Amino acid sequence: MTRFLSLLIAGLTFGAVYALVSLGVVVIYRVSRVVNLAHGAMGVFAAYVFHYELVGRLGLPVTVASVLTLGVGAALGVVIQRALIAPVRQDGAMTTLVMTIGVLLVLTELPLQLWDPQPVVIDSVFSDRTIEFLSTGATIHQIGTVVIVVALFVGLEWLLTRTRYGKAIECIAEDPGGARIVGLPVKAITTATWALGGATAALAGLLYIHLNSLDSFSLTFVLISSLVAAVLGGFNHLGLAVLGSLGLGVAFSFGQGYVDTAGVPDAVVFVALLAILVLVPGRQESLEARPEF
Repeated sequence: MTRFLSLLIAGLTFGAVYALVSLGVVVIYRVSRVVNLAHGAMGVFAAYVFHYELVGRLGLPVTVASVLTLGVGAALGVVIQRALIAPVRQDGAMTTLVMTIGVLLVLTELPLQLWDPQPVVIDSVFSDRTIEFLSTGATIHQIGTVVIVVALFVGLEWLLTRTRYGKAIECIAEDPGGARIVGLPVKAITTATWALGGATAALAGLLYIHLNSLDSFSLTFVLISSLVAAVLGGFNHLGLAVLGSLGLGVAFSFGQGYVDTAGVPDAVVFVALLAILVLVPGRQESLEARPEF
């Protein structure tokens, strides 16, 4: 029972990070209909800036550096959207998707050129002290990760469904030209949404990499898992994306803990993606291009 609870806690923690990434992917998709394959790389790059520049070179307190890192992620989202995505949107969904792959490759290589990094565990605003309960325990960092995801989900759900900003996003996604005609600031709202997505990517990088180590591919598998959850929600439903992320995190953790065959836990994620695309009606259509803006 103790082992089961320990694996469950670990799975929920990893699932919470998957959820953070999938929330950012879904938010960006809802306004621009772009599947951002560079989302995980954005989070890793922000974590590099946090560790090597803000904490390492400048010596800032971890809390201050963490807040600034969210700003780095937001700025990265703005630059990618305005300088790289917007100019090719009129060329179609495939060109845009390829552009996000190019961004992923650049952000993966750039840290190697700037810092020549070694795998390290980065600092966290949360303590690693373990709180004992039910014959097992969870670290404050694990608990904090789950709490942040729940709070972010509630906040984004309210923002997108209960506010004028959320209604504007829906209008822009469905008919960018019509939204512009009625006076909505399409470019400003789109850029703000990419900034929000970039900040969530940076937050996911900080929380996940503390549990593992900082390297260029830290969030690659996380992004794949998060895309599975995003597809489950049709790239539009935050709740399904979060539930799918938590489910994948728990399944992966149990696979690592109970299955001796190497690679089986990873295979679960890919099988889940294929099953969703084949068996769940309407998920393929969610990936189709919408009117350009």
